[in-house]
Amino acid sequence: MKIKNIVLSIFVSSLYWGYANAQSVNDAVTFSKDDNPASARIKGMGNVQTSLGGDITSINGNPAGLGFFSQSDISITFDYLQNGNKTDFLGTNSSSNKGKFGIGQVGVVFNFPNHNQIGDYAGWQNFNMGVSYNKKQDFNNSLIYNGINSATSYVNNLTDLMDADIDFRNDFYDSYLVEKFKDNSLGYFPLAEEFYDKDQLNDVLTKGSHSNTAIAIGGNYNNTFYIGATLGLSFFKYEKSKIFEENGFTKLAQDVAKDNPDSDFANPNSADYIKFGDKSYHLLDDYSQTNEGAGVDFKLGMIFKPATDWNIGLTLTTPTWLSISERTDAFTDVSFYPDINSTTSFHTYESDMYSSDQDYSLTTPWKFALGATKFFNRGLFSAEMEYLTYNTIRYNNPTRLNSYTEINNIIKDELKGALNVRLGGEYLLNNMISARAGFNYFGNPYQYADDSNMSGSAGLGFKLSNSIYMDLAVVHQVNSYSSSPYTLSQFWHDNGSYEPVADIKHNRTNAVLTLGAKF
Repeated sequence: MKIKNIVLSIFVSSLYWGYANAQSVNDAVTFSKDDNPASARIKGMGNVQTSLGGDITSINGNPAGLGFFSQSDISITFDYLQNGNKTDFLGTNSSSNKGKFGIGQVGVVFNFPNHNQIGDYAGWQNFNMGVSYNKKQDFNNSLIYNGINSATSYVNNLTDLMDADIDFRNDFYDSYLVEKFKDNSLGYFPLAEEFYDKDQLNDVLTKGSHSNTAIAIGGNYNNTFYIGATLGLSFFKYEKSKIFEENGFTKLAQDVAKDNPDSDFANPNSADYIKFGDKSYHLLDDYSQTNEGAGVDFKLGMIFKPATDWNIGLTLTTPTWLSISERTDAFTDVSFYPDINSTTSFHTYESDMYSSDQDYSLTTPWKFALGATKFFNRGLFSAEMEYLTYNTIRYNNPTRLNSYTEINNIIKDELKGALNVRLGGEYLLNNMISARAGFNYFGNPYQYADDSNMSGSAGLGFKLSNSIYMDLAVVHQVNSYSSSPYTLSQFWHDNGSYEPVADIKHNRTNAVLTLGAKF
């Protein structure tokens, strides 16, 4: 599979560790996605919220929906998120799981009816205000897979890094896993045997969340036109650790000679070859990243009722302007063994620790949503489309002008606008219980990569009294994509060597409970 058809991992924009930008296209997408937090009622209906009102979700969804409240309301939403990954990596199947309890949303709406109305239904009916906490994203996930690679070595990736970073070049040259090409202009090649079976394992753990506090106001004009605005204040922390391990053999002397016949490793009688040639090695590459940030965004919304049984809604959401602090650490260890069965190493190499602290800003996509709801005697059906301009994401740092030009150009080339589609409905079983169901299709933000993402949901609503209610929902999402644990430069591609590819099916199940009261 060619590199254009996979979702790249870790370093898309740069091969540097400590002293250059670690920002990537993947991080830009990760920090820009929004799960559109909602109450269990809205979750059960497929998260349709653009043309519906009268729910706490309106505060962070379409603020025009606040105009539908005829009394004050308060609610809290609990959730349990279970992430599961099934992976096929080089013919080996793996699975991993991670679950977490949390609070998805807490909100309150204050109803302020307008007592200066002209007639029963003329003029402004109310101006309502809402405040809510919303968990926009949950980053908790565990992805582990392993397989046998007989085409490339992780050391190919490290030789690219040597070409890019002089400090790492001088450091890793002492690892006894790389050598210079005879033509010095070509850089370095692996002493690890690329075309022999190597056991590779990739272990990626992410955690943290992206949340916001939303403050909104919405009004109702003549029970026909509803308008609202929201100010969102975002906060997030993202932590990622990646451990890559490789077990293989170093090259035979005649294989080293193909790239550099003058190398000591090409001479079977040299001390270096006798000690390190045709030996077993274990490589461990460790990378960790922590991002913390805060930002602000604005939202405008409207809902129009052309008839009593129809709602048409529209929302415009600005980018979230995020200020981010990032810390990265990376190191590589290599242990050598006399043979594959040995458990005691005769030599160990440890690289320096490569650390970086950076501050930068990120502008997330614009978001536009259009929806319509049709009401029936005992229920409703709602549909909406949401468009996000992922190719307008930008990294920036005012004190380092043009430092992000390359990654921003890659974003424009690699990403595109994505269209999300949501369908959902609700049916009143009796005066106390409602049944709900919904479906979501999530557009692919990657220009060239394959990324299939959709979800289905179901829920129930219970009216416990005239003022107290409870809603339940379950959402199951399936995201299928391909990813590589490391990337290789164009030099290796030109020589017929490509990244190993993992085919991943990410299953995400979200159980949601909302408790609320009207007052």
